[in-house]
Amino acid sequence: MITVLYVDTDPKMWTIISHIFEKYCAVSIFPAGSGEEALAWLSQFHANVIVSDINLPGMSGIQFLHTLRAGGITTPFIFFSESAHPYVKNKACREGISGFIPRKGLEKKPVLDLLRMVCWAAGSHDGEYPSLEDLKRGV
Repeated sequence: MITVLYVDTDPKMWTIISHIFEKYCAVSIFPAGSGEEALAWLSQFHANVIVSDINLPGMSGIQFLHTLRAGGITTPFIFFSESAHPYVKNKACREGISGFIPRKGLEKKPVLDLLRMVCWAAGSHDGEYPSLEDLKRGV
């Protein structure tokens, strides 16, 4: 079972991500609405992968990532965000992200790309998750 801490302010995205991930893989999603809330969750629990938006209330996603890395937390970290400015991507790469998937609204393809990247980042490289073709067909 892969445990994902998903940091985003949009409850619709929490629901979509949880539904799709739990349908296709052994993934449990734990949502947090801010970097501060995510840090509190991480003080008590462990995530195999962290997925975060960049635009968060309080500390930004970049600041959240920086706080984790400064504290020695090396958990794979993926940005899933509508904020895809090259400067932001470069800054995130310098902080040590595992991936960056731009999203646009509630489009399905970025969510499927995120699913594959989460499985990869968690170490599921042995075909334990469906192919993109299977996901597109709804298998």
